[in-house]
Amino acid sequence: MIKQLFLTLFVSLSSLFYCQEEAFANIEKSSLDTSLMHSSFYKTQENAMKILGGWSAINIASSPFLKTTATESWPHFHQMNFNWNLVNISIAGFGYMGLKKRKEKYWSLNSLEKDRNKLKKSLAVNMGLDVAYMVFGAVLKNRSVDNPLDLERNVGFGNSIILQGGFLFVFDGVFLLKNRH
Repeated sequence: MIKQLFLTLFVSLSSLFYCQEEAFANIEKSSLDTSLMHSSFYKTQENAMKILGGWSAINIASSPFLKTTATESWPHFHQMNFNWNLVNISIAGFGYMGLKKRKEKYWSLNSLEKDRNKLKKSLAVNMGLDVAYMVFGAVLKNRSVDNPLDLERNVGFGNSIILQGGFLFVFDGVFLLKNRH
């Protein structure tokens, strides 16, 4: 009986808070200038693509030089950084160009909200992939213990994948927080 009472109370309060949150969100949406919301949404995405592109450009520019001066597992680390960031800079470039096109299309407050929700889901999935990259890097790095012939390569590649996955995890997390409202 007490459990049912607490459950009923919990559900009632949860619904009340949810309804209040919805009401405040609707008031907030209607009171804000929708053009500003549109502009802010796309500006945040453009800035994110610039940051990803900048990170990639730094890695692409520095890795060949650092690879030639490195020893042990470090040449492999820089090789993987270079390769990984060729993909990242492509994503950033195509993402930026796509944003420019989508920004100019017809939009409504409803479509903007749908786009924001899709972006949040996409970023959450990306964060899961980022964790998988870091785990894979750690497995690759630790796998080298069993195979001493590939020790330096696996350690270098593993460390690079851990670093790149960590960067992307933080990047996606900050980007997700920027798009929470």
